[in-house]
Amino acid sequence: MRLSCLDAGITGIRNIQLPFPIRVGVEAGACEVSMRGFTRAVPHGESRLIPALEEVSLTLLRHARVTLTIVPESGPGFPGAGRDQGCGSTDPSTDDLRQRKPATAGISLAVFASPQSDWGLSSAAACLGKVDGRWLSRKLLQECSSLRQLVRTQRLSRFVFDLLSSAAPSSATSYGFSDRCHLENAVYDQFGISVAALSRLSSAGHA
Repeated sequence: MRLSCLDAGITGIRNIQLPFPIRVGVEAGACEVSMRGFTRAVPHGESRLIPALEEVSLTLLRHARVTLTIVPESGPGFPGAGRDQGCGSTDPSTDDLRQRKPATAGISLAVFASPQSDWGLSSAAACLGKVDGRWLSRKLLQECSSLRQLVRTQRLSRFVFDLLSSAAPSSATSYGFSDRCHLENAVYDQFGISVAALSRLSSAGHA
């Protein structure tokens, strides 16, 4: 994925939270990366690794050109394995957050892989090899997570991922939303940037 801020302004994308690690590389200009309460400026030619499930905000400074690259992993549901693989899997040994929050990690990847599915406690528990939704409810509570929020976040993350990858996003229902208006409003609420602005960043980056 490549983003470009070609005008004299500054553009920010907040609250990005992907279920797999990514590397933010700066090809031109500079980008501020905010994560874990700290903000670091990443200059031209350098990069920053963002672990899976970490919430990160990016600020593209004037004339910045930034790439977001998936750190290679394997497993069902991982991008490249197919959109409709359904239940995801993670390798908890590669990331502390996934060790501490295994249910959160598994569900996040599963929803990202299949955002159009009707996600409830039973279906989410089944993806983790469990039959009791009440077990999942307790487990997520222990991990300070909410199924509803996980589903919303990863559906939106998949939409933005597709948009920034220059893959024409499908209809709103393909991401679990009733219509385009609700989807675009949710994108703005989550990431602090409109779908139109994201499209311009992506178009400039792939020009």
